Amino acid sequence: MDRVSRLIIFAALFAALYFFFGTSSSDKREFQPIVPSKVLLPTGDRPPPSQCDLWTPEMHAVISTRGGALSHLYALSSKYRRAGKPVDLVTTPDHPELGPLFVDLRNAAAKETDWLAASDVLDFRVAESSEHACKLVFEDDRLALEKTFTVGASPYAVHLDVRVSNKGATAKSYALQASTATYLLNSQVASQMFRMNPMMSHGECVGSDGKVNRFLPDAFEAEDFQDKNVFPVTSLTAGDWAQPAGSAGLAAVSSAYFTNAVAHDGGPTLPICQVQIEERWDSRAFPDKKSDPKAAAIYKARLHYPLRVLEPGKSESYAFQAFIGPKERKALAKAGNRFEPLIDLGFFSIIAKVLVGYLLWLRDLIPSWGGAIVVLTITARLLLFPLTWPSIRNMVHMRELKPEMDKLNERYKDDAQARGLAQMELWKKHGVNPMKGCLPQLASMPVWFALYTTLQTAVELYNIPFLWFPDLSEPDPLYLLPFVIGATYFVQQKMMPMQGGDPAQQKMMLYFMPAMFTVFMLFLPAGLGVYMFTNSILGIAQQQIVERHAKRTLAERQARLGGVEIVEPDSRRGRASANHGGAKS
Repeated sequence: MDRVSRLIIFAALFAALYFFFGTSSSDKREFQPIVPSKVLLPTGDRPPPSQCDLWTPEMHAVISTRGGALSHLYALSSKYRRAGKPVDLVTTPDHPELGPLFVDLRNAAAKETDWLAASDVLDFRVAESSEHACKLVFEDDRLALEKTFTVGASPYAVHLDVRVSNKGATAKSYALQASTATYLLNSQVASQMFRMNPMMSHGECVGSDGKVNRFLPDAFEAEDFQDKNVFPVTSLTAGDWAQPAGSAGLAAVSSAYFTNAVAHDGGPTLPICQVQIEERWDSRAFPDKKSDPKAAAIYKARLHYPLRVLEPGKSESYAFQAFIGPKERKALAKAGNRFEPLIDLGFFSIIAKVLVGYLLWLRDLIPSWGGAIVVLTITARLLLFPLTWPSIRNMVHMRELKPEMDKLNERYKDDAQARGLAQMELWKKHGVNPMKGCLPQLASMPVWFALYTTLQTAVELYNIPFLWFPDLSEPDPLYLLPFVIGATYFVQQKMMPMQGGDPAQQKMMLYFMPAMFTVFMLFLPAGLGVYMFTNSILGIAQQQIVERHAKRTLAERQARLGGVEIVEPDSRRGRASANHGGAKS
C-alpha cells in the first residue's frame, strides 16, 4: 500500500473515532421539557436513619433505612482505590430516591389518587442484619413493605426481594419501579482528544429478547423529546423518559469501565425500561450549560411495572438482581449472561469478543497484561498476513516497473491525461493493479477497529501498571511512548520504497504520518500504545523481509526476461510515434 493510501485509511480511522467518542451536546439555550421531580417525603416526626452493611471480599454495600436504597458501595480491590481509598460507586448518598435499588410505589404520571403508599420515600427499620443479608421493613395502617438484600454469587451482585402487602380495608393502587441513578459533573465526562473519556456515561435498556438500547446524553436535547416513538406519553410517563418498545429485562447506567444495573428476576408482570438524562445548570447566571463550571447531569434508569390494584389482605412479590461495579467479564458472567451486553464493543463486536476472549486466555498464561497485549498483537499480525500478501506482491511488481514509470513521467510530464493512460496500459500489460494493495488492507480494518475498542473498554487494564506506565488505561504520563511510536513509524516509512509520483508529496508523507501518529498517541491509553508500538516493530520486520524478497524477485525476473517493454495506450500511440519517432523503450 502506498503512503497516500495509508494516510487516507488511518486518517479516516482516527477521524471516525474522534467524532464517535468526541461528540457532545449542543450549546443552545434550550431547556429539556422534563417534568420537575417532586419527591413526596413523609410528614411528621421521622426516625433517625440507620444502616446495615453487606460484605464480600470485593465490595462493601451500605443500605440506609432512609428510603431503603444503597447509600454507598465501595469496591475494595486494590486496583479500584483512589488516593488509597476504595472507590464509592454511589454518587447520590444524600438523595435516597436516586440510590441504587430504590423502590417507589407511586408515579405522578399515572394520575392516581388512591395510592397504597403515602409517600415516595419511606422510613424503614432493620429487621434482620448480617454480613451477607439485610431485611428492611416498613409498616403503616395500609402498607407493609419488606425489602430483603442478599449478596450474590458474583462479586458485585446484590439480590433484592420485595414483598408488597395491603393492610387496609379497601383496594389500593401501586406502580412499582426499581431504579438507579448517577450524578456527574459535565467536566467529569467531557470529551477527550481522540479517545473516549472512560467516565462518559449513558443509560441502557436490555429487552427481554436481549436487544440492547443505549441512550447517550446527546439523545436528550430539547428537540429530541418531540420524537414520541422514543419519548412516548403513557400512563407511566409524561413523555420525558426514553422508553424502548416491549418488555425489559434490565436497566442500567454505565460508563466504559463501570455499571450500575438492575435486572428483573420475578414479579406478577414484566416491566418496561425507562431512561432519562436530566441536565442541571444555573440558567440564571450563565448563558449556556457549557459556561457553568458546576453544570451536571443525573443519569437515571429504572424498571417500571404497570399500575396494579391490590385487594385488602393481599400481597405481591418481586425479585431483582443488581450488578454495581466494574464491568469485569468474569464477574458479569457469574451474575448471568443478561449482564454481558453491558460491555459495548462497538460495531465490530463479533470480532472484538473473540479478541477479548483470547486476551483473557493469554493473561491466564502470561503474568502481565502488557505482555498479553504484545502476544495478542503478534497473533493478529500473523493472522492478517494473508490479507497483506497481495499488497506485498503488488509492491514487488511496482518496484519492477519503477524505471519504466519514471520514463513515462518524464515523457508525458506536460500531458497528465496521456501519462495516466500510458501508466494504466503498462499496469494492465504486466498484471499490476494499484488498488490490489489497498483493498486487502481495508478488509483488515474491522480487526483494527475491534482491537481499538477492546483495549479502550477493557476494565481489566484499569489501574494496571506496566513498565513505566502506572495505568495501562491512561495515556503515558511521561509522553515517551508516543514519540517512540512516531520514531518507529518514521523508520517504517523511510524503508518503504518510493513508487513514483510527486517527490514533494512523498517527502510530506514521510514526515507527516509519523507526526500524526505521535499526536494521536499523546491522548490514547498506554495499553493501546503498547499494541501500536509492537505493531510498528512487526511492520519494520515485515518490510525488511519484503525488501529482500523484492530484490531477489526483481533480479530473477530481469535475468529471465531481459528487461521490460513499455506499451503505450492505443489512443495515444499515433501521437507518441509522431513525437518520438515511433521509438520504444
